[in-house]
Amino acid sequence: MSRTAKQSKKKTKHTTKYVSRRPSRCSRRAKLLKPPCSRITRPRFKQGAFSRTKLPGATHCFTEHTYPGAETGRGEVALPPQDTSRLSMYSYGVVNRGKHPALVQIQISPNAVDYAVDSQEVVEGGQTKALVPVRFLHYTRLVILPVKPGEPTRLDVYFQAQRMP
Repeated sequence: MSRTAKQSKKKTKHTTKYVSRRPSRCSRRAKLLKPPCSRITRPRFKQGAFSRTKLPGATHCFTEHTYPGAETGRGEVALPPQDTSRLSMYSYGVVNRGKHPALVQIQISPNAVDYAVDSQEVVEGGQTKALVPVRFLHYTRLVILPVKPGEPTRLDVYFQAQRMP
C-alpha cells in the first residue's frame, strides 16, 4: 500500500468518527414539541391561596391568581404586586361580596417599592367589575379601600394574564 493510500485511509476513519456525534432524530423532535411557554417561573411574591398557571397549548400562556375574601375594614389593603413586564395582556376582576361600596385602585411601579395610582373605580355592593391598567410599568398591584370609614366590605379579586409568544 502506498503512502498516500494509507493517509487517505486514516483520514476516512477520523471523519466517520465525528459523524456519529449528531443528536438523534428523536431528541430533536422532542424539543420541537415543547410549547414555547413550558418554562414558567415561580412568582417572586406570595400569591393568593388559589393561584394557578395553565398551559393550554403552544399558542399562548394563561396565568391566574385569586385573592378571595379581601377585607376593607382595616383601611387601605394592598394586594401583592404582580410582575407584568413579560405579559401582553392582563386585568383584574373584582367581585364585591359585601353590601357597602369599595374604592379599588390599580397602582403601577418601576421597582415594587414606589407606586403611583394608574386608575381607580368604585365597586358597589354585589357588583362585579373588570379593571385594566391604562399605563405600563414593571409591577402592578391592586389597592382596596372603603368608600366611607366604618363601612367595611369583602372583595374577591382575580388577576388574570395572558402572554403571547
